[in-house]
Amino acid sequence: MKNKKIVFITASDETAGSTRIRVYKIANELKSRGYNVSINENIKNADILIFQKSSYKSIKKKFRKALLSNKFIVFDIDDLYSDGHIKFVKYSDLIIASCDYLKEQYLKYNKNIKVLDGTLDVINNDIPMPVYNLKNPKIGWFGTVSNLHLIEKFGIKNVTTITMGGDIEWSRETVDYNIQKFDLIVIPQEKTPVGLSKSNCRMLKTLYLGVPALVSDIPEYIKLAELVNYPKEMFVKDNEDWNEKIEKIKSGEIKFDFDFDRCRKILIENYDIKPMTDKWIDTIESSYKKDNFINHLKSILLKFKMP
Repeated sequence: MKNKKIVFITASDETAGSTRIRVYKIANELKSRGYNVSINENIKNADILIFQKSSYKSIKKKFRKALLSNKFIVFDIDDLYSDGHIKFVKYSDLIIASCDYLKEQYLKYNKNIKVLDGTLDVINNDIPMPVYNLKNPKIGWFGTVSNLHLIEKFGIKNVTTITMGGDIEWSRETVDYNIQKFDLIVIPQEKTPVGLSKSNCRMLKTLYLGVPALVSDIPEYIKLAELVNYPKEMFVKDNEDWNEKIEKIKSGEIKFDFDFDRCRKILIENYDIKPMTDKWIDTIESSYKKDNFINHLKSILLKFKMP
């Protein structure tokens, strides 16, 4: 695949977490390995186009032109559950999703869907481990503003937020160090199609940074916990109260015993940029076909069908 021109198409820049993780970090690693890669450039000469999750309206013209030009089209839907992406899902040659749940939701539109986690996203892989105090924890939350309402929904008290316009302003350069100032990070998530489609990226970051996390028991968080042997007591089920769970942690009724150093080694082996790029290459190569006659025929048909 090294002799093929690969172009990533995205409507976001490197400041957006998903774009940084699934476009820029992967693209930069591919370039370092000698692959012919660009982002939003040389689209006309591309052999493989990777469309990263974006609103249909924002990249509709580029997507349609790619279809009619007989490109091999990959749509990385990441962890976004949205009916607004159905056209991308239907007409792409390959769909990449961040979890099995999301894959299952879209199989009725496209049978060629592969699951690929996001890469580890920390500013410094060698950042020192912090010291935490769960007897009197400072509780934090970080993420996008669109998820901020979950703190209120679950009634979690005394939480300091790291987000755009939050108690602590989010910045790529400072967020890791700010997370490490807390003794406990809470990551609530709803068990709706949108919530169940979420990736493990925030839990992954938190554990790598050496901070205990109290999280909802959604499949992707459970899967990550099983990989690193994270305590099951640090999950909050639907019938449990977040504040009561926190009080049990503070009192010692829930004993937290976890090897963050071992965890970090496991996460590096599985989620660092090199192993994740290996998985990315395998994912694309397993679906890419040199003979695109069928795809060309499909593009001709879609010319009269796709709005």
